[in-house]
Amino acid sequence: MDETADRELIEHCRRDRAALHGSFRALYQRHAGRALRFLRGLTGDEERAKDALQETFLRVYAALDRYDPAQPFAPWLLGIARNVALDQRRREARRPADALTPALAATCAGPSDAPAEGAARREARALVTRAVAALPAPEREVLLLKHVEGLTFEQVAGTLGCSVRTAKYRMRAALDGLAVDLRERGLGPDPRSPGLAPAGGAA
Repeated sequence: MDETADRELIEHCRRDRAALHGSFRALYQRHAGRALRFLRGLTGDEERAKDALQETFLRVYAALDRYDPAQPFAPWLLGIARNVALDQRRREARRPADALTPALAATCAGPSDAPAEGAARREARALVTRAVAALPAPEREVLLLKHVEGLTFEQVAGTLGCSVRTAKYRMRAALDGLAVDLRERGLGPDPRSPGLAPAGGAA
């Protein structure tokens, strides 16, 4: 995604109050889909994710003056989204890990042409979804940011407010946990297939 365009939109929001709403609407349109996908993965529920998305952009709007234009916008946005999801989780009773929804399945599985996809692959995707949902929240967050959103480990660490070493440790723990879970479910030893391909070429 064009980070220069993000910076220009934010500068318009800061500089020109008359252009604020149009520029912020454009910023929302550029990033709302990505933020919603991430929030679906964190909450496992479409309505919770939509509620969190609205609160996320309200917080973004209020915090625009604190955004550092030298940094990419997406990790900053996803950090705010994570905080909203954490606040939401504190307010609500946590759902059981097995109470999965189609929204979470779609988040982890990615796009799929259902008619062409065999029953075995659909079942494998469902198993991956269940295994991801059962991970502890810190490990699930790293996995979603790295393998679904395509952030670098440096960006993941910045988004979560931890060190790169901690982010990598959580990723290793997540992959080890998935490997054990998926072996027990009969899928095989590789937790990164199918359905967890990174969104971008981040390393």
